[in-house]
Amino acid sequence: MSAAQKSSTKPRDQVHAFRNWLATLDKPDLEAVLSNRPDTAIPVPPDINALATRMLLPGSIAMALAGCTAAELAVIEALSRKGAELEPVTVSSITHMLRFAPKEAIASLRAKALIFDVTSTEASSSAEPGFCLLPRVVQALPSGLMLLEQPEVSTEEVRALSADKREVLATIARAGGSIVTVGANSSIADSAALKELLAQKLLIEDGSHTIKLPRTTLQAIKGQQPVIVPLQAPAELRFEAEVDASGAAQDEAAEQETKADQSGTAAGLDVVYAMDRVIDALVRKPQALLKNKSLGIRQLSQVAQEINREEKETKALLALGMSARLLGRGEPEGLEGNFLAPTLQAMEWMDSPLDERWKVLLEGWERMDAAYWESQRGLDPEVENPRLPELRALIVHTFKAANEPLGKDTFWQAFAYLHPLTILHTNRDTLTHLLQEVQWIGAIARGQATAVVRESFEATGSLCPEPIEQFIIQADHTVMAPGPLTPAVQRVLSSFATLESPGLASVYRFDHASIRRGLDSALTGAEMKDFLSAHTWGDVPQAIAVLIDDVARSHGTLRSSAVRCYVRSDDSTMLTQAAATVPELRAIAPTVAVSSLPLSEVLEQLRAQGFSPAAEDESGVSIDVRPEPALVPASKPAKASRAGAARTTTRTTTGDDHVERAVAHLISKSHSQPKKLAVSAEDFTAVLRAAARSSHPVKITYANKHGEPTTVGATPLRVDGGQVDALVGTNTVRFPLHRISAVVMD
Repeated sequence: MSAAQKSSTKPRDQVHAFRNWLATLDKPDLEAVLSNRPDTAIPVPPDINALATRMLLPGSIAMALAGCTAAELAVIEALSRKGAELEPVTVSSITHMLRFAPKEAIASLRAKALIFDVTSTEASSSAEPGFCLLPRVVQALPSGLMLLEQPEVSTEEVRALSADKREVLATIARAGGSIVTVGANSSIADSAALKELLAQKLLIEDGSHTIKLPRTTLQAIKGQQPVIVPLQAPAELRFEAEVDASGAAQDEAAEQETKADQSGTAAGLDVVYAMDRVIDALVRKPQALLKNKSLGIRQLSQVAQEINREEKETKALLALGMSARLLGRGEPEGLEGNFLAPTLQAMEWMDSPLDERWKVLLEGWERMDAAYWESQRGLDPEVENPRLPELRALIVHTFKAANEPLGKDTFWQAFAYLHPLTILHTNRDTLTHLLQEVQWIGAIARGQATAVVRESFEATGSLCPEPIEQFIIQADHTVMAPGPLTPAVQRVLSSFATLESPGLASVYRFDHASIRRGLDSALTGAEMKDFLSAHTWGDVPQAIAVLIDDVARSHGTLRSSAVRCYVRSDDSTMLTQAAATVPELRAIAPTVAVSSLPLSEVLEQLRAQGFSPAAEDESGVSIDVRPEPALVPASKPAKASRAGAARTTTRTTTGDDHVERAVAHLISKSHSQPKKLAVSAEDFTAVLRAAARSSHPVKITYANKHGEPTTVGATPLRVDGGQVDALVGTNTVRFPLHRISAVVMD
């Protein structure tokens, strides 16, 4: 049996109708379609047939559906119920099913090529144009979406129902969310419990023989909080043409943006200062990692105490540092094992201007894929989630789409309307943490987007105040910097003063421990006082000078030095000669000299001068000191999430110029002879599913038990598990799919 014999002509007509619709689009409409479906424009399609084939791919359809609002998905659901997968449906025939004017949603769906209009020539029975759903759109949607019916029911209300009603709901839930009320389930159809549930709208009728369980009812049965998706855009979203554009309103909006930018900048710079302290802590003491490359609970607590932050924020800072390539895993020189330590980029970052440092953190935050809140350990590879960059972008998009600041409740309403598939299939806790994160990094403040996401990360240059080199020293041993300090001044000041209050206006404190830390960093007491005199507004308080002199006076009474190796000899004359010929050797006793060079280099220089030294260990046993091969670990390519890769591709290769080239090429090919599109041998299955959704009668040709072709008229009820349940007359008949050879619309 050929594929052509086994297929229905109707889906083939739909596919060809879609291809013909694409071929008739003018330049603006085709540009709109390719802009909304950028994945189909890479590379440039050779012709309209290729473009249509790409747009029919399940992956492409899923990407387009992910960008649909709740209103658009509701229109798709209404069109499907009216049979738009099989034949054109007018807008007027679905208006009564919607609680909003569908004009805007229809236009958006058409621009996404998820629906296409049929000309009056093809739909001659009506002056009003009809719309068809793109084949395979409904199959790409999650089962049980059901936006048109969302009864408001709670778990407590379901538990309060009678036992008979709960049993009916449980039976339908076990059946996958819908049952056919003929045949084996006829007893349920006649029950009083079912009728009462229908009256309460906890169940809905889909056609004359199908009962369905609404999504919100199913969520309540499972003990979940039902999610009501609004089908109309909240007032806070700028979809209305009546947005007040008066001068006073514009001034107020500009003032709100300025305040949001200021608050966001303060939050973002606080993260910058916190990252400074993380790097400083790990420079001084790298932390050993566990076998799975995560940071243990005890080590995480030590870092949190060192930087004076809560453990949750510390985990966020570590994840951000890794994503921004400021922190890394490896073996620092002088240590053995796998450690968490700063990278060379971190040292360069600390010397960069403040705005550049914030920008680097924002870029790392954008691609960060660690769900750090899900683990007690830090940098736990087990909680990496490649979807996080995409979800983070959707949260930011919601704030950018708002025409006024969003509160907690209004944000969730706006997010549910703009991204219904995401809100229904993503853990609410994940979205809540990401919402806190966008405020923490300074991308969102006071309920609205700041300039770093309204415009670009380059806006950090205009948001950050100019760095200063002067500060105020007060009599209580504190230093107040009224603005961000230059990296050079901040580095020196923080070497002998402790940061107490980070932010745009920071506060440092001098004490014995901080002064001693500065002396340990090779600063002298005189250098500290000279530095303070050069950068202080006014005079340095005498109490500070006394503190520095007091600590410096006792510092260095005991002297120590780090050495890499020693040279000893019972012959003091020979040792004196060796120290004289090798400048790096320093005699500390008549028979002992030390050096800061590695042992292998000292031995090489001594041999070059004619000496014959031998190497020994701490017990005097001779050892092999030949140098080890100089090896470095192979660099690993950066791991990018699919969402991040898709966004990068969109930014770099699907700009306006690229779309214009694709449109110009397609229009130039539109006059060529159209080619027939290939039709899958399984298209009849799609027709049966569509007919079941719209209760549309069909004629099924199948092989009976004698192998003879038989044609019957039937109304498909359900297609599942390789079988079709259909109503033939008043009886329910089950047809195995492999026996069906043709399906024709009745």
